[in-house]
Amino acid sequence: MKLKPLPRAIGLAAALCLAHTAHAADLLLWQDNSLSYLYGENFQRMNFNAEEQRTQTTFTFEHASGWAWGDLFYFLDYVRADNLQSRGNFDNGNFRQHEKEAFYYMEFSPRLSLSWLSGRQLAAGPIKDVFAAFTYEKGTGGPGPENYLYGLGLDWDIPGFTYFKSNLYRVKINNHVFFNERDRNGYATQLTLTAAYPLSIGRQDFVIDGFVDWRSPSREAGTQTSLGSSIQIKWDAGKALFGEGRRLYVGTELNLWHNKYGVIPVDGSTDGFDQTAVQALVKYHF
Repeated sequence: MKLKPLPRAIGLAAALCLAHTAHAADLLLWQDNSLSYLYGENFQRMNFNAEEQRTQTTFTFEHASGWAWGDLFYFLDYVRADNLQSRGNFDNGNFRQHEKEAFYYMEFSPRLSLSWLSGRQLAAGPIKDVFAAFTYEKGTGGPGPENYLYGLGLDWDIPGFTYFKSNLYRVKINNHVFFNERDRNGYATQLTLTAAYPLSIGRQDFVIDGFVDWRSPSREAGTQTSLGSSIQIKWDAGKALFGEGRRLYVGTELNLWHNKYGVIPVDGSTDGFDQTAVQALVKYHF
């Protein structure tokens, strides 16, 4: 397969990130940036046929950083795929579908430490800190979302984990247009868990990390309860091959959905759209 050039948007995001942190070095505690290439199949197009096998190529830029005031995570996906966009409504006779060969999806997630804000250490037992948590979601694939999330976050001290974080959000859903006659807006609740667990087998180092999102239904937006996750299992290839650890990883990503995007099918063929997609992964940190 011939690879497409890395999209300019990802390179621009990386440059902006580095420029921003350079001017705020006095507040910056740590940062990590990475570029990933993923290729996999069995992605659910939500075309009333759960057996469809569809391939997908994804280029991802990720940034994570810790600051005196809290932390920041954001990513940008550029996806090459035979993505199916569905709009309209069967009952009104205006249902339509069209293919999109490429689309993007991004999330921007700052968290403000309430310990830093209050000047008091808000830690108790396994809880290391409490945060005001925010996320902005925007994409052109699937339901074409633009969502705003706000709530509370916790950092947990769990033995063996590099980090373990939980965020409970109120979600403002905008422009959820999958299978709807017009844009649908509404509210939902979301619980997000993110974690990383390193391990060694002999002389080889590995890391398992990822997230799980649970979102409640929204009557106003026309969505149902959904559960989605992406789990990466990675081998530290840079350490094994070049003697430079925590730089180059090779592995796989499992992309799992129950009721993908919370979409409710309109033809009554299924109760929801589920997905189990396995992707090959190459990831470089800088």
